[in-house]
Amino acid sequence: MAASAIAVRAPIISAGRTYAVRPQRPAREAHRAPRMLRTPAAPPRAISLLPTTIFVLKLLASAFAGAAITMVLWQDWKPAPPAASIAERFGELHSDRAETRIYRNMRRSGESIDSELERGVPINFPLRVKTVRFAPPSQLTTALRDGNVLGGKPLRYLIGASSHGLGRDEEVTEVSYNATQPVRRGISIAYCNLFDETNSGRYGPYLHSSDTASQYNEGQIDPRGPGWQKNLREQFERRRKQGFEYIELDNPDAYSLKDVIGAIELAATYGLKVIAKNPKLVEGGAVTYVAHPNIYGIIVERGAGGPDEMDVLRRKAGKPSLPVWFVAFGSGRTWASNVANAAKRYRGMGVTYSSAGEYGNAIDILPPA
Repeated sequence: MAASAIAVRAPIISAGRTYAVRPQRPAREAHRAPRMLRTPAAPPRAISLLPTTIFVLKLLASAFAGAAITMVLWQDWKPAPPAASIAERFGELHSDRAETRIYRNMRRSGESIDSELERGVPINFPLRVKTVRFAPPSQLTTALRDGNVLGGKPLRYLIGASSHGLGRDEEVTEVSYNATQPVRRGISIAYCNLFDETNSGRYGPYLHSSDTASQYNEGQIDPRGPGWQKNLREQFERRRKQGFEYIELDNPDAYSLKDVIGAIELAATYGLKVIAKNPKLVEGGAVTYVAHPNIYGIIVERGAGGPDEMDVLRRKAGKPSLPVWFVAFGSGRTWASNVANAAKRYRGMGVTYSSAGEYGNAIDILPPA
């Protein structure tokens, strides 16, 4: 065995050449891909049905709730009867049970949206609405246009009354010289006097040309003296503090037009509006007197003019709607009735009569129209 082993390892000699013999390596086995080990399939998991069941129950509950609400609304709904009137529908608001009504959009054939908008009627209103418009009386319209709130109102001429009451809405009340405040309701006029009302002697010098001043024991103040403006300013200041807006300046016929206009303008500086008294008796200046911007009405006594004359006067003065009130007392009842018959032809003229002495009350003979 040893000899053969040596012989194998000994060099091979052939044809004078020597060759070294390399030992042979054993051959490698062919590469094989490793096989994947198969694991047994896991048993299927049990699918939970709880979320699905909850969703289905919620869905069913929502469906039932919606159906119940629909049934309730369906029972309350009633279509509006086509012939129902507007008054009946408004009356249902006060019924015991308020019902929900659904009005559908209705439009007559041939009507367009533009025509409905021009009528001012809502497009979705089921019936055509009849528009009611308020038309104020003509005397009120004239008063509003002229800016004179006295227009169309009756006058309560109470300059001889000891008490003037509370007044009334839509009436004008003139209070006496000694009144300390306006009436609570309506419009008030405060009586003021171009004479020294109490003949106090504080506003001299005085004149002695007026029969009226002698009759009523009042002082006729000289307009050229210091007492003229002193008397006026004291009265105007007092009336302004008392809250009056309107005043009457009595006895203008005892003075010249210039003196009367000066008193009216002085009153305006105190914020007081003037009512003209017996303007036809102011010689040569009736139109100028009434036309003054601070004149807002006329008071006429018996013997100082009638409705025809007063209408001509106010038109010449540019104030055709100026309020004119005729006042009478004592034996002037017949005169008041005659004046009322003539004044019916004119707007803004009223007539009253006092049965309680000299202007102690006021009875309507003709309210202003």
